[in-house]
Amino acid sequence: MRKVIIIVGIIVMLGLAFFLMSWLAGMSEPPAQQAPEDIIRKVKAVKVSYAEVDAGISATGRLGSKNYVDVISEVQGEILPAGVPLKKGQNFKKGDLLVKIFDKPAEFNLKAAKSRFMNSIANILPDFKIDYPESYPKIKQFFNELRLDQPLPELPVIESEQERIFLASRNVLNDYFTIKSLEIQLARHSIYAPFNGTFTDVMLEVGSIANPGGRIARIIRTDQLELEVPVTVEDAIWLENGQQVDVWSEDKEIHRMGQIVRIADFVDPNSQSVSVFVSLEPAPGKPLYEGQYLQALFNGRKIGDAMVISRSAVFNSNEVYVVKDGSLTKTPVNVLKVDHETLIFNGLEEGAVVVAEPLAGASEGEKVDVSL
Repeated sequence: MRKVIIIVGIIVMLGLAFFLMSWLAGMSEPPAQQAPEDIIRKVKAVKVSYAEVDAGISATGRLGSKNYVDVISEVQGEILPAGVPLKKGQNFKKGDLLVKIFDKPAEFNLKAAKSRFMNSIANILPDFKIDYPESYPKIKQFFNELRLDQPLPELPVIESEQERIFLASRNVLNDYFTIKSLEIQLARHSIYAPFNGTFTDVMLEVGSIANPGGRIARIIRTDQLELEVPVTVEDAIWLENGQQVDVWSEDKEIHRMGQIVRIADFVDPNSQSVSVFVSLEPAPGKPLYEGQYLQALFNGRKIGDAMVISRSAVFNSNEVYVVKDGSLTKTPVNVLKVDHETLIFNGLEEGAVVVAEPLAGASEGEKVDVSL
């Protein structure tokens, strides 16, 4: 009986405790819920102010030589050692002997022809002295200047028709021009450098047999270089021949001043660009090399009443966000020139606040906090 009374008492106490807790919970007021605050985007903006803008153009180009020449043999013979080693990468100066081809047979043929010619002139001297005494001194002077190891002197001017007939009948004129041709043929056995340069490729080395029309080597000029810079068609209209160009190496360690020497009048079908050629002179110190990539900065022309803005701030090719009364408004602008990172424009009222950075997910009418 006692256990029953204890159990009943515990149940009653638990019930009273539950009732009391429910009553107290009903008396407490729920915490007030605050409405979420609107998040206002902070944007970077600038005030529109027009001035004269330099429409500069920056592009990367590849450096090349002004002259590329294939050294081709015009005669046949063994290639002999010359003043410059016939090796790829070998430098040379203008006038250096690049290639020497065995020329003894041609030399002997020339000397034999000159010997016969000297004999012919010696035989006609007595006739000239008697029949044409007024012309004898210059013919005698011509004979005295003849040398087997020297080029033929200029033929004296023949004024009398009878003298020309006399010389022609003795084959003097024919022999003279035959020897001049042999002199040219002998000179073709020696090839001299037309400029300061280097060998970029060598096809035949010393000891090889050269044939007429065969390529021996390829040379390039190293004292005059050109930078070929591809630019867009839109940028090409801002450039002109004679314009000064700042040229930098990719690491900005080398700076040269160049000049536009020509602008292609056609578009490359692959890159859809126009090639602009900038002449560069070598300078002491840090050299420039054929094939090197360089950065060219063209000053371009001046654009009046314009402003520069980040290209990323413009969307739909010609629209920007203008802030009016703290809200975004889409507004079209007049695009004057587009560069890699910037854009030159006008068409907005001066003093207008234009957003100067890209806004992802922005919408017209959105409230913004402007940072000028």
